[in-house]
Amino acid sequence: MGIQQEIEYAIRSHGAWKAQFRSFLNGHGKMDIATVGTVHACRLGDWLNNEARRMLSPEDHAEACRLHARFHDVAGEIVHNIKARRFAAARAALGPGAAFDQASQELSAFLRKMPLRPRPRNDPDKAATVASGTA
Repeated sequence: MGIQQEIEYAIRSHGAWKAQFRSFLNGHGKMDIATVGTVHACRLGDWLNNEARRMLSPEDHAEACRLHARFHDVAGEIVHNIKARRFAAARAALGPGAAFDQASQELSAFLRKMPLRPRPRNDPDKAATVASGTA
């Protein structure tokens, strides 16, 4: 699978997680609320920890991980607000264009740009120079 397909699969998987999260918040379905705020609780987190490390530059990988963590921080804060019975704050974060949507859109937009970014190619001459210690 190429990078474009990998990224689209990861985004679709995260979309499914978001749908499950919203369904759970509406009283339907199950979700482990203890893991909502963790980046390893979804397929995108698994992808970022595995395939993405090989496919993305270190800088792009770090930014994708930062945006993904931000998304889960927002989701975790929503659950925290619900548990603390601050329903208005939770609803505000879930509203159109609010924190949950913003974090999700920033992450998806960043990931969708990945295939368009130039990737540094390995230069065998440079690698040999670095390996010999003459660089």
